[in-house]
Amino acid sequence: MPLELRDESISLVGVVTVDEVEQLVGWLRTCQRPKVSLRRCNHLHTGALQAMLLFRPKITSAPKDAFLAEQVLPLLTGSYGDTGRQGTETP
Repeated sequence: MPLELRDESISLVGVVTVDEVEQLVGWLRTCQRPKVSLRRCNHLHTGALQAMLLFRPKITSAPKDAFLAEQVLPLLTGSYGDTGRQGTETP
């Protein structure tokens, strides 16, 4: 099961497809302080990503999947930026 739901937390497991987006959005709407674990997620449908960008749940565990950890997690946590690039100047 790609979504392991609890009262205030959810774990995304394996491949999260478009079929899980409606359930994820419903859960995000009902939680006052939603928490999401991405540790065991290895594919995230863009609809699920958009829902999490809209509702901004707290991410409690980073994904083990390299792409999700490097490209998607920064979008969800707001920690994206160019601070690690060589050759950029600070304004």
